[in-house]
Amino acid sequence: IARTARTTRREMAQASASAPFVQWCTSRGCDLRKMDLRDSPRDSKDFVNDAGEAIGSADDAARGRGVYAVVDIKEGERVLTVPYSACISQAGLGKGAGSLADAKLPFENATPAECVAWHLLVARGGDASTNQDTWKPYVDALPAAVDSPTSGLWDRKEVAELQIGEAVFKAALTLGKDAKNARTIAASGALPGGGDERDFAERWAWALSCVRSRAIELSSDGQSGATQAMLVPFVDMLNHKHVDPNVEWTTVAVANDESPDETTVDAKQKLVVALLARRDVRAGEELTISYATQSSLDEFCLYMGFLGGHNPFDSVELFKTTAHAAAWYAEAFKSESGDAVVDKNKAAAVASLFARRAGPGVELRLGWGGRVADVLVDMLVYFNKQIMPDDDPHTMAAHAVRVRCSELVAAFPTSAEEDLAWLEKQSRASDADAETRGRNERRKLAVEYRLRKKALLQHFIEA
Repeated sequence: IARTARTTRREMAQASASAPFVQWCTSRGCDLRKMDLRDSPRDSKDFVNDAGEAIGSADDAARGRGVYAVVDIKEGERVLTVPYSACISQAGLGKGAGSLADAKLPFENATPAECVAWHLLVARGGDASTNQDTWKPYVDALPAAVDSPTSGLWDRKEVAELQIGEAVFKAALTLGKDAKNARTIAASGALPGGGDERDFAERWAWALSCVRSRAIELSSDGQSGATQAMLVPFVDMLNHKHVDPNVEWTTVAVANDESPDETTVDAKQKLVVALLARRDVRAGEELTISYATQSSLDEFCLYMGFLGGHNPFDSVELFKTTAHAAAWYAEAFKSESGDAVVDKNKAAAVASLFARRAGPGVELRLGWGGRVADVLVDMLVYFNKQIMPDDDPHTMAAHAVRVRCSELVAAFPTSAEEDLAWLEKQSRASDADAETRGRNERRKLAVEYRLRKKALLQHFIEA
């Protein structure tokens, strides 16, 4: 999922998956006997024109190599093991997932992901107490750049092409926070790799992008332990699948015949990261994992730089809060003469009641299959019963959601038809210079992202 200014992401991924990296994994105790790295092309059928011809996909450029089974694998069988000594966690290089209390924080209140990013920079070079040569094959195998809206590679105009206010806000918030933390670290003078503040800011953005797009959440004991972020070599080479990935990661205990420095259960066992088959896998089949289970496209687009095809777990924000929804309802539904039928103050009080009932963190979103946040449906039903007692309140709630969807679709700067026309035009365009190609790939990702959001809204309107 990487691209430099003069190299496509596919070429970069192929170059990074080199023999030295595989040899390094093996030397660190990784068991790779059941798998192999190969080219992993896509079918480019995410979007088609009226004639049924593929008009390309942003994911084509993001796809490099994949991991494939070289033998038949049974459901539940262990596919791969990676010792903690080959991983980078918040606790440090070659250490198992540990408490932040035991970690060296790059700055006060650093998150686990930020701690992992710091240790990745140490592995890349600059800390005299660490032998970076031992990590060079892994660092060299990482992408030179993760071309996502939060990586620092997109300018403001390119981020604005996402057209989803929530996504643009998240990107801006992430970029601002990352820049501020980079300045904080630079002010301390302890910069892995040296250089000035600007050089470090670029390296910090690279490390964070690698962690956000490649780290996995793993419990320290494989069972009920708190989940923490870890970079696990070779596991981070597997491609993502939204639905039914054929392997999953966990922590298992194996015979402790390695270094005494390993994270151990007891003197006879140690903990390793393992991939387990979720179903039978045939030799030659690509091994896939889920980077983020049942997550919307926002996570993939903003932090990983790809979409992964149709995502049945995708969703779009309808309202920020119940108060926002109540105020909208009071304004949207009036009598035939245009008089208000819902008192805004009373609607606000009702919204506050439903918000308390739902609890903190509830998002008022619409998903595929007509999935709408329960608290929003319940509140709309309540309003409908008050002002339209003779109508089915649930039917009218669905009508209200359709009205809201229509408003959101109409508010986009471009229509779905215009977006598709641009994609088709790009699919027929001749080769451009590297800089233009890069900008087109970024815009393609943004256009396909917003198209999928528009499709979700339109599907509910028409369903």
